[in-house]
Amino acid sequence: MKITFLLYNAYGIGGTIRATTNLATALAERHEVEIVSYYRTADRMSLPVDPRVRVHDLVDLRPTAQHYAGEEHDQHIRGTVCPHDAPYTSKTPPSRLGERRLAEFLRRTGSDAVIATRPYLVCFLADHAPAGSYLRIGQEHLTHAFHREPLRRDQDAAIARLDAFVTVSEGDARAYRAALPDAPTRLTHIPNCCPAPEAEAATGASRTVVAAGRLIPVKRYDRLVDAFAKVAAHHPDWTLRIYGRGRERAKIRRRIDELGLHDNVLLMGPHTPIDTEWAKGALAAVSSSTESFGMTIVEAMRLGVPVVATDCDYGPREIITHGVDGLLVPAHGTVEDHLADGLCRLIENDTERFRMAEAARLSARRFLPDHIARQYEALLADLRPKLTTGTAPASRPRTEHPARTLRQRAGVLAERLGVAALIGKSLPPVTVDCRVATDGSLLFRVPTRDLPYGPWQLVLRPRDETLGPEIQLPFRHRPATEATTASDQAERLILHRSGRPPAEGRWDVHLRQGTDGRIRRVHAGLVETSRLVGSPVPHPSGAGAAAAVPYVTENGYLALRVWNRPQHAELRTVTTVPDGISLDGSLHGSHSRDHHYRLTALLRDGNGLSVHTRCHIDDTGAFSADLPLHRLAEHHQGHSAVWDIHLTPHDTTGPSVRPARLFGDIATRKGIDTFPTARHAMPGGALTVQPYLTANNNLALKTALETRAS
Repeated sequence: MKITFLLYNAYGIGGTIRATTNLATALAERHEVEIVSYYRTADRMSLPVDPRVRVHDLVDLRPTAQHYAGEEHDQHIRGTVCPHDAPYTSKTPPSRLGERRLAEFLRRTGSDAVIATRPYLVCFLADHAPAGSYLRIGQEHLTHAFHREPLRRDQDAAIARLDAFVTVSEGDARAYRAALPDAPTRLTHIPNCCPAPEAEAATGASRTVVAAGRLIPVKRYDRLVDAFAKVAAHHPDWTLRIYGRGRERAKIRRRIDELGLHDNVLLMGPHTPIDTEWAKGALAAVSSSTESFGMTIVEAMRLGVPVVATDCDYGPREIITHGVDGLLVPAHGTVEDHLADGLCRLIENDTERFRMAEAARLSARRFLPDHIARQYEALLADLRPKLTTGTAPASRPRTEHPARTLRQRAGVLAERLGVAALIGKSLPPVTVDCRVATDGSLLFRVPTRDLPYGPWQLVLRPRDETLGPEIQLPFRHRPATEATTASDQAERLILHRSGRPPAEGRWDVHLRQGTDGRIRRVHAGLVETSRLVGSPVPHPSGAGAAAAVPYVTENGYLALRVWNRPQHAELRTVTTVPDGISLDGSLHGSHSRDHHYRLTALLRDGNGLSVHTRCHIDDTGAFSADLPLHRLAEHHQGHSAVWDIHLTPHDTTGPSVRPARLFGDIATRKGIDTFPTARHAMPGGALTVQPYLTANNNLALKTALETRAS
């Protein structure tokens, strides 16, 4: 059977795209599957899809795209179908060009079933699919009640002309049946699917609550932040991480600052894949006012993270069994108090939390892709039995790509002849996974399926050549045995945590053929750093801080951020006090007992100008200091300045130490860790002081003079 999914833009990271790629991959085991994307906006899809799934684009909006002559004008004329759907207010609204190409595709396609994934596409499918040519299926990834009346009216009219319409919850299916009692269309529900995670399951040992999703009003992150203010009051060592992007970010950021939660609530930005971040949580939280399904709930549960969710329409109550594998709290009234109580209940009861974590992991199995794919197959077979009579091909074994076979044969020949780099220039991109072990060692997994046989090196190169020589992890790729599966064709390498860690800085990961062959950057695969959450990694000498944090660069490459400080001052909190800034943390290193320190603000590019204040250090190495703003005002120069913060010994014989945040899993905290702004009144205006973390995670201050308007 040939099955086609219609997506508006397959190159994003939204829940509809994730659900579609998961289902398409599962169906590709037994059927011919394609995804048709109305628009293309990127070189490659952000979310993974099986290579057996063909992706076809109708209109390519990339700057480098080659458009058909004479059709560019039609891209600037808006479409006419379902004008109330959200794409019309986006940066890429439907166009006459797109509608012409989609209509032509629907007339000519040889698919047995076409599945539309949003109201605009549902309406278009109803308008343009030739009657009786193939099964016409619509999907609802929101809810009937969520749509405004004009959009509801358009889609309801279209649904009556389809063969089936599938919601992701039984509750929403009931709502559609009530709204369309006379529709001949099959109105049913099939939940979204979620593949088994590749990342390690959560240990539950962290003191972290994770939430993820678009930062939009319906997710109600504002009341989750309010709830966490109550949680932090009782459990100040717990942290809430919110992953995602959206138009509500600034509003949420303001609320965090108003409540003084900058050290407890972090806006992490988007992250793909999200599995590695769920694994860092002991709990997950969902605060939505409505949820058609709740993909994030299943994603968290399958990694052993119990979820505290609002009991909103419709998804959470169809996924979570209250008190067994998570908690449902009332979605009305004082929701903030309900969320806070639910979180505190599991924070304070380790036994219950761990029991729910295991139950959640088992419960989530019912959403595995193959199980959901079988439900779609049953629906299609029931709608038109002849489509599944002798037309569904058996699972197709993967065949060796001719170019790959030639490369491997050439690799054997190269090894025999001692020619190290015979075919290095023809290598495809290589994607390498990296996991941080409990002791801080790095575990690399290098897939070798596409590599020629022979000697290889995984190479770590410092971006700054003065940091020292490259680090080489050699291995030899040999022919696979008959017992070796495709997933086994990988080399596992370890960068041991030794007595001499790499120099501090950024290191890029490369792959080299032989000892003198061509070297190339590697793409980042699964990067797992959950072992670093809440676990300071001490320096091998027994003092200070040293760790290697793997991360993904903006271009998708694998890199390391290495910390190596025999003396270190880990910054815990930064707060504003009346006419001052207060900070505290802990000293790590032998120097902490040997010297008395003071806090020093050193004016950057200020010819040594500095301001000093007293720093208290107790017997455990904990330090605290208050920096009076009037001292900075006395030495402020010009309209703006930057001050670097140091702990300096009174006797000047010991080393100066920069307060910084190095412990944990975050390679660059700039933009994630934020601090409140302090103000000091001055004649004619005020001095504003903004603490921030530099690119090296060191504490610094930005000062600026605000003058009163005359």
